[in-house]
Amino acid sequence: MALGIVRSLWLLTTLVIAVPVALVGVSTVLDGRLPLGAAFFGMAVGFVAVSEYIYARVTDRIVGRLK
Repeated sequence: MALGIVRSLWLLTTLVIAVPVALVGVSTVLDGRLPLGAAFFGMAVGFVAVSEYIYARVTDRIVGRLK
């Protein structure tokens, strides 16, 4: 499945926010604080999941109105 330009930009902006949070999580885990690191990593995964869910809902709503 090919990504369109808008979806690619949406994913890129999401990753710009999520990757640093994930890196903080990994760094925290390597420092020995597993629960806090796992929370940061979970937040990063949650950012991407919520963003993709919102994108899918918005596009479905727009396409539904155009039909």
